[in-house]
This record gives sequence, structure tokens and C-alpha cells, in this order.
Amino acid sequence: MSHTVRANLFNLEKNEAEGIIYCGAHYSRCPVEVRELWAQGYALSEGPAALKTIVDDLMAEQGTEVVVISTCNRFDLCLFGRLNPSKIEEIFIRFIDWTSTRIPNMNSSLLMAKNWQQDIPSWIRTQNGEQALLQLFRVASSLDSLVLGEPHILGQLKESYQSAVAHGLCSQEATATFNRTFQVAKKVRSETELGKNAVSIGHAAVEIIQRVFENLSKQRCLILGAGEMARVTSQHLRSCGAESITFANRTFSKAEQLSEQLQRCAAMTLEDGLNRLHEFDVIIAATSSQEFVLKSEHSEVLRKRRSGLPGVIVDISVPRNVDPSLGKLKNLFVFDVDDLDKVMESSRQARKTAAQAAEQIIREELAEFISQRRQRENLVNVGKFHAWVRTVVQREIIKSLRASSAFDDSQIQITADAVAKKLVAHPAFLARSDVRVENEFDSIGDVLELLFRLSDGEKN
Repeated sequence: MSHTVRANLFNLEKNEAEGIIYCGAHYSRCPVEVRELWAQGYALSEGPAALKTIVDDLMAEQGTEVVVISTCNRFDLCLFGRLNPSKIEEIFIRFIDWTSTRIPNMNSSLLMAKNWQQDIPSWIRTQNGEQALLQLFRVASSLDSLVLGEPHILGQLKESYQSAVAHGLCSQEATATFNRTFQVAKKVRSETELGKNAVSIGHAAVEIIQRVFENLSKQRCLILGAGEMARVTSQHLRSCGAESITFANRTFSKAEQLSEQLQRCAAMTLEDGLNRLHEFDVIIAATSSQEFVLKSEHSEVLRKRRSGLPGVIVDISVPRNVDPSLGKLKNLFVFDVDDLDKVMESSRQARKTAAQAAEQIIREELAEFISQRRQRENLVNVGKFHAWVRTVVQREIIKSLRASSAFDDSQIQITADAVAKKLVAHPAFLARSDVRVENEFDSIGDVLELLFRLSDGEKN
């Protein structure tokens, strides 16, 4: 018989164990039209609660903690608790099914395909234990982003965690882990060159535009949206020479406010912007809409542009804001976030050295964090061991006192033998069974748990 010490929080080896799982749909594996389905569902008011119900049901554990990381590049879940890795893909399948019942008019070819569920294993990446922690640290430090070193991912992770807390999806384990994650990301930013002159999605959008229009000073630019990505993108446009920039937003006051911040910009309502698409050479979609803003019917407005005059539409939103069918129009180039991956390959190479330094910092921080967690787990098990020994001694003394009013030397010896027998009973059983401690990561706390079955409590 062979037996290894019970896996601890960050070393999952069993099908079910206390731990952490990081799983999700990354831009390099999963198409944007699929990722946006999960993002759309989670963005619904009842989305977080629905996802939590699915997770609890499949994990058969009400206390499972969930943090959803939904950005333009990924839809990931960070799970804490008693987890079953074999059920992860089913979570994503069920959430798509749930979303389709709430948004029946979703514009997706996925739901039209009969065998789409067979592709789920190729879309979802699952990591558990120590590897899950490593992945979370890498994501926060922008080592797993479409644009290596982009500065916004840390803020997005903080918003994801705060959203999970607000919706009651997580508590102690997620809090401790994400607080350390934020510290690690800040250390990477401050001690490496990775965060200096970082290239954001907005910068990547401008770079792809410059492949069509080398001189942006002569182009009229329209940005749909007035949020953070719209602001960042407009700054990159201006730094690259763009003089004519207009913001179009559903709330006109926000577009006006952003135009005043950047200076020498115009503002209009989203409706006006969509009716005047033909007046612009560059259109960037950066809204928070959960559906297409630029739809196939806008092709008539776009065709009003002078014949032979090129135009560019860049969709940096997830879910996508631009119907990809518009790319069929003559002289109109349509790009989405997946297209930016190819554009930014050169940037990744330039940051390779900084990324290597960042990886080293992350691994050192990971080792320290795990060591601290194991120290706490060890102290818990030592405390359990102390309490158990005290209980055994107390019970045997009481039995001896009840058996004999004269607690002489022979009775003391009998009591000591009884206590010793209790203490070595389970270790002796393990020895007779030739149990082996094979995992190099097992700590003294794990060994105590194995030898004395401390988690069994009163059953001992």
C-alpha cells in the first residue's frame, strides 16, 4: 500500500481538495465571440448570483468563493474552497446556457453550432494549487496580457475583486490571496522596467490605425464611448499627431467633459455619431455596451464616404461593439481585440528582458506566500495536536481514578501505557501498512495531520 500526505491548500493532487483554481478563456485560446457571451451574462444584474449558484451546485459546496476577472482579453474564474477540477468546464457550459435564456437575441454563431460544447475543453485553461496562484500573480503583473506590460490590468483586477465582495461571492481566502496579488504586482511595477512606457490596448489600437494612415494629423477621428479606455486611446491619438478627435457617448455630458480634458476636441451624442459615421476616417469603439453599437444597418451611412477613400474601425470592446460583417465593405478595415495580438508581437519582444525579471520576482513572492500559509497551517495542526494529547491524557487519568482510589506507582504505569497506546495507535497502523511520505512539499503540519488524523476531531 502506498500513501502520501494529504494535499494542502496550494498543492492540489486529489480530485477534490481544499484549494484554489484559476480557470478561464484566454484570448490566445478562445475566440472573442465566445468570451463575450460569458461577459454579457456576468454583466447582467442577476449574472453574479446565477454564476455563484452554478458553482455551488457543481462543487457541492455552498462556501465556494468566486472572483470573476472579465476584461477585453479574458473571462477567468478564481475559485477558493473545496473544489472539483473535473467540473470546471461544466461551469462555463451552464453559464452560457443561462445567458442564452436571458439574452435570447444574442448575435452569436456559437449557439447555432450543434457541437459547440465539444470545443469547450480547447477554450478553457484550468490550473490549480500552486500553478493557479502563479497564474494569478502573472495576470496581475501583466505578464499574460495581450499587450505585455499594459498598465490597466491591475486596476481591472482590483475592480473584479471589489465586485466579487460587493456581490457576496468571496470572503477570507480570496481576500488574503488578492491582497498579496496586488502587492506582488506593485513590486513588479516598481522594480522592473515592465511598467515603464507601457503599451496599452489603446496604444495598440493607434498603432494598427497607423498602418493604414501614416499621418494622423489629416484624419478625422471618432471615438464611441467616454470611459477610461476612450480617454487613454484619445491621448495616444493626440500624441501620434491626431488633430481632429470627436467623442460620441450616450450621455452627452460625459463626452463633453472628456473633450474638455483633452482640449481641442469635439463632443456629440452617440446617436449623432452613428448618423455621421461617413464624416470620419477613423472610428474607435470603446463603449461598455453589451451588444453591437455599430450594426450591419450602419453600412448605408458608411457607404456615403467618398469612393476609394479608406476608413478604419477598431473595436477595443468586449463584448464587441462592432458587427464584423461591416468588414466586407469596400475600403473599410475592421479590427477587433484579437487582431491586436499580431500587431503587438514586436512590443512583447522588446519587453522580454523586463518580463524575465518580473517572473523571478513573482516566483520569489509565490514561494514566500506559500511558506507563510504553510506556517499558519502548521501552527493550526500543532494546536490541534496539543489539544488532542491533552484530551487523551485527561481521559486516561479520569479512567484510572475511577478504576482505583489509590493512585499508586502501578496505576500511574497503567495510565502512562494507556496514553502511549492511544498516541501511537494510528502511526503504528500507518507503519504496518508501509505508508510513505512521498511529497517533498509536505510540511510538519501535514505530517502531524497524517499521523494523528487531527481533522477527524472527536472521531479520534
